[in-house]
Amino acid sequence: MSRGEGSLPAGVPAPAIRREIPFLVGTAGIMLLLFGYYAYTWRSFFGFATAIDTCVGLFCDFVSFYFPMGGAIFRTALPVAGYVYSPFNAILLSVFPPLGLAASIAVWGVLEALAIAAYILLFRRLVPAGLPVQLLFVTLILSSFPILHNVAWGQVGIFITVAILAVLSLYEQRHLVAAAAALAFAVSFKFFPLIFLAPFAARRDTRFLMLAVLACGACLLLIPGVVLGYGDTLRFYAALFDSYRDMTWVVGNYNSQHFPHVALRLAKAAEHDWSPYLPLLRAISYGIAAANLGLVFLVQKRRLLHADLLSFHVLFLTIPFVMNTSWPVDLAYLPFTQSLVAWRVLRRPEAPGASDTGVSPGANGSPSRTHRARKAVTILLLLLSITVSNAVFFNRVGDRFRYGFLGFQFWANLLLLAATYVLLIPSSQERMTSEAAAQQVAEADPAGRGEVGTCLARRVGTQSR
Repeated sequence: MSRGEGSLPAGVPAPAIRREIPFLVGTAGIMLLLFGYYAYTWRSFFGFATAIDTCVGLFCDFVSFYFPMGGAIFRTALPVAGYVYSPFNAILLSVFPPLGLAASIAVWGVLEALAIAAYILLFRRLVPAGLPVQLLFVTLILSSFPILHNVAWGQVGIFITVAILAVLSLYEQRHLVAAAAALAFAVSFKFFPLIFLAPFAARRDTRFLMLAVLACGACLLLIPGVVLGYGDTLRFYAALFDSYRDMTWVVGNYNSQHFPHVALRLAKAAEHDWSPYLPLLRAISYGIAAANLGLVFLVQKRRLLHADLLSFHVLFLTIPFVMNTSWPVDLAYLPFTQSLVAWRVLRRPEAPGASDTGVSPGANGSPSRTHRARKAVTILLLLLSITVSNAVFFNRVGDRFRYGFLGFQFWANLLLLAATYVLLIPSSQERMTSEAAAQQVAEADPAGRGEVGTCLARRVGTQSR
């Protein structure tokens, strides 16, 4: 076949599907290997569900709470027992009962699968990583315990994570109204996504903050008020907040990955009673969360490369320190944050913006000893985080109670948070140093001749080493 018939002219990009073939083939191979492993290990969905947790059927939370709530919302306008989300979500769930339970379970399964697909698409849109890291993310999302826990229960953690990432994606495309709506959708499940307003507050984006407030008000109050009536909406929230006050049982639940609860369980395993120190543990937890918010403000102030992406990354890792339940499904962000750290630490030093990863080239352009040590520590922390949050490790532990009781999901989060500090604190310091050097150049060499700048650049390079 001649060139004109069988190939595109030079300079013409290959069709999109052709560019996607390596990713699609790699994804298919990963799915084949992992699903084969799951079939060999658990034999059936029932075996999978009972191994993961106490759920003994298909999508237990959907069947027990979401489906009944959809049927009750227009009859009682009150939350059914065990339902802990907003009336807006209850209104959305009302579409399921007319379908019947069997069809509704099938539709819910499709929605869960679509959410996982959207999760993958958002990672590829937000993180400019190469094929190896993209396939790493696919591997993690299909083998991460929080995702498997979400699927087993038919939970909404994956929806919340995808909605939060959609906020960032839409914001970067300047679709501010849609971004605010995505945040409101996430908040309508649980209130913790409000912490993701911190980067916009740090950059003083009052327009988006106002849009977010209006969108949340519409989802939480306006729409339910119009559909149910404002009296019924307020009664719904009153009953909901009453149920929140009666959640002391969460403290001892082995699935809770909230830092104070994990600490109490570990102390109990060592035959110590730390329950009198619960207020202190909560204060420490909130202190860590405050430090993370400070890091977000620092990243925004210094405008590191991909500052918004890094800010969302840090805020994801803050969740187990501020959310009282922090079930495994609430940590569905772990594959994203783990893959993001992998991308940051494995980028080549000569890549544009690589200094924002903490890379400090030496005089000959090679990484300094400090950078090599920092990179090694980060990789070690990342590998440990991936290991303890993975289905293979879960199966090696062999006991869902022991796995949850020891807080392995929390430790995966904490290890990744430590890796993040190792990466970002030096990055911010180096950015400050480079800004100070640039200011000295501007003051000492106003004519722009360049000699002073060369000397200062050498001095800064020497100091960073």
